[in-house]
Amino acid sequence: MTNSSKSLSRRNFLRAGGVVTIAVIGGLAWRAEDRGVFSAHTGTAYEPWQTWNAAEHAGTPLALVAAGILAANPHDTQPWLFKVSDQSIEIHASLARHLGSFDPFLREMHMGLGCAIENMVLAAAPNGYATRVELVPGNLRDITSREGFAHAATISLTPAPDAARDPLYEQIPHRHTNRTPYDKTRSLPDTFEAAMMATVADTADVRLFLYREGVTFEAFGQAVIEATREIGRDRQMVLDSDAWVRDSPDQIASEASGLTLDSVGLTPEFAAFVKMLPKLPAEQAHATWETQTEDSHVATAALFGFVAVRDRLDRAQSLAAGRVWQRMHLAATAAGIDMHPLNQPVETADRELELGNPLLSDARLNAITGDESWQPTFSFRAGYATRPAYPSPRRAVERVTQV
Repeated sequence: MTNSSKSLSRRNFLRAGGVVTIAVIGGLAWRAEDRGVFSAHTGTAYEPWQTWNAAEHAGTPLALVAAGILAANPHDTQPWLFKVSDQSIEIHASLARHLGSFDPFLREMHMGLGCAIENMVLAAAPNGYATRVELVPGNLRDITSREGFAHAATISLTPAPDAARDPLYEQIPHRHTNRTPYDKTRSLPDTFEAAMMATVADTADVRLFLYREGVTFEAFGQAVIEATREIGRDRQMVLDSDAWVRDSPDQIASEASGLTLDSVGLTPEFAAFVKMLPKLPAEQAHATWETQTEDSHVATAALFGFVAVRDRLDRAQSLAAGRVWQRMHLAATAAGIDMHPLNQPVETADRELELGNPLLSDARLNAITGDESWQPTFSFRAGYATRPAYPSPRRAVERVTQV
């Protein structure tokens, strides 16, 4: 072969290689765009966080609903339907939006409804209303259906143009669950625990247990780790949790609910990498969560706590506990402090009760609180996060109301 032909062959090879490189880069860019790498937490599913107090609903009951849909709720299932009139808003549990074996008695579902109620009460005064909340009594065991709707509470509305505005109202669009590592070098202010305790001062059936250090603090963290491992050995719980993971921008846009890769505490770089892959099998995703729980969530917490009630399966007490958690989280947000549910120890307690297994989780919880007359129904951590939390998708007011 002559030098001239060798040069042409080399040139052709390099040209072909360049075409392949461009094709690969183009393919990766298309994949990244298709998987939402460049559009994290944007789009119509996130608009309710910006339009929550828009003028179109101001001064109407729908303004309260717009605040309610931004409330904390389990796995972002948003298990609510609001029946709205000029005089009242009925809050109904959307039973099909359940977590299966993760929430066999719909306890967490009702706590999420309680969170929505608290946001709605906070939004009442700025929109010219006074409220009276009536919670539907009963035992959660009595709700056997997993379809349709169950009336949970009614908020009665009366005109009150001069009603005082609660400052926590302004925190509603800023409250997000932060699952990232927290900064262990930063201590919470001495006033923090008193501020949290103030949220239950007028609630007879709800109590807080808070732990900053010592044997109970360590036992709390270990209880969370053990419960997470137990969930990992329960295939049905793993599958029921995974059913609420949203894997693509199209799915997020259509469902406007559920857990996303942007909201589970991954670094932005790792989240982008995972988005480029096919959806992880449920067991593998749980293994990642288990590692996060031990190495990040528990290891970096500045404070642990329980929201406890007298009867964990009492409907009204579950709703009241949700109201307390929402108010606590809003107060923490106002103080620049991050919070994150770590409710695995209570979820395994429910699961043991459902299956008729020995109540080992309840024994573990009682050993931490030292008071069997109070039943933990919600466990959490607090601290200063190392990265900001992203908003979760939300279904718009029009999708969750009947007028």
